[in-house]
Amino acid sequence: MRAAVLKGPGLLVLDDLPDPECPKGGALIRIKACSICGTDVKMLEAGHRDLAYPRVLGHEMAGIIVEIDGNSTTQEGDLAQVWPGIACGQCRQCRRGDDHRCQEIGILGFSRDGGLAQMLALPPQSLERGLNLLPRELDPSLAALAEPLACCLNGQERSQVSEGDSVLILGGGPIGCLHALLAEMRGAERIIVAERLDSRIQAIRDNTSAQVLQVKESLPLQKALASEIDVPEVDVILTATPEAEISRALVRLLSPGGRLCVFSGPRPENHMQLMDLKPIHYRELTLTGAYGCSSRHNREALSLLGSGAIDADWIITLRASLSEIHDAFAYSGQRRGLKSVICM
Repeated sequence: MRAAVLKGPGLLVLDDLPDPECPKGGALIRIKACSICGTDVKMLEAGHRDLAYPRVLGHEMAGIIVEIDGNSTTQEGDLAQVWPGIACGQCRQCRRGDDHRCQEIGILGFSRDGGLAQMLALPPQSLERGLNLLPRELDPSLAALAEPLACCLNGQERSQVSEGDSVLILGGGPIGCLHALLAEMRGAERIIVAERLDSRIQAIRDNTSAQVLQVKESLPLQKALASEIDVPEVDVILTATPEAEISRALVRLLSPGGRLCVFSGPRPENHMQLMDLKPIHYRELTLTGAYGCSSRHNREALSLLGSGAIDADWIITLRASLSEIHDAFAYSGQRRGLKSVICM
């Protein structure tokens, strides 16, 4: 089979590998779509704490079951989306439903081979909680967006986005767009997306109810909100770009009872910022983080996409073949559009 193998930093090779065998109690999937995430781009450029080389990348995927061993609810020929976590199912976090926090977790595309290949072998744990059947009419490319949308669900649950909230999303890339759609569905009264790129700003305006604030170096975010959008404070801030700086100035944008979610991993130069604890105490602010998604979040996200409750097809701006993998990574890394998906 053909597969995109990351052999080291900056070394992504389209390689010929032996077809995987169906694991005992597991399944074999023929991949139909696997989208490229900002984390994939980061892994190509600089690695990742959960990455082991060499690695077939890809953790946002959907495909057809070609062989299955021991699961009566699915069968060969079924179309399915895959949650990338491989959790033990027995630890305290798994029993609580927070299987993405499992201390023994493996992750397809990080610690185990992922979906940027023609075939994917799934272990028994994936059949127990990570294999989700799709209706035949659902585009596998759209189903591949379930995992990033599930991550947004996790972040918005953590920050309690709810009806009547004003929500500021820092970054208008694919994740920022999914956050905007989800906040709208959850009843947020006002959604503001801060973004630099004109093409992304226009896409957000065309497809969501969010107001867009074009970020300028010359105008601090707080002043821009007050002068250009007439919002001095917001209830929720979601960081949807690693370029967001978690600073005292950002905390001051929160209204009393406000919530700040560190959703995107901060850049190395930004992650050791000192915080002023006084406003957190006196204004009853909440600072939370979100990393990945549980299998429950994944199922909910897939349901939202499959039912049309969230229309995210416009976020896919490039569909490419596996042989065009390097072009697709360059497209995503250079932010030429929004989401790129490898279709097979």
